[in-house]
Amino acid sequence: MAERVEYPISVRLPGYVVRKIDELIEKREFRSRSDFIKFAVTFTLGQMMLEEAKELARSLREEEIREESEGARERLRKGEFEDEGEEVKEILREVEREYKKLMGAE
Repeated sequence: MAERVEYPISVRLPGYVVRKIDELIEKREFRSRSDFIKFAVTFTLGQMMLEEAKELARSLREEEIREESEGARERLRKGEFEDEGEEVKEILREVEREYKKLMGAE
């Protein structure tokens, strides 16, 4: 698994936002403000990436989609995909765990 490096950053938030985050912590939805902010940023980035992918998909012609699909299947069959996304997969698993906690599934 890829080494996970975390970088400390400073963020200024309005008081009402901090109070809402603290309420979620009190309800044990998150362990800390930092955990909430990691979740919120990761979730937002995922949403933005999804929207970007949708926009790209809308711009492709059916023939291009078919060619990309066939090319991807061929590379998959040959084993040409490298597992470069382990860190992304771990982030997605973490987001899923946090989501389940929010929904009361954990």
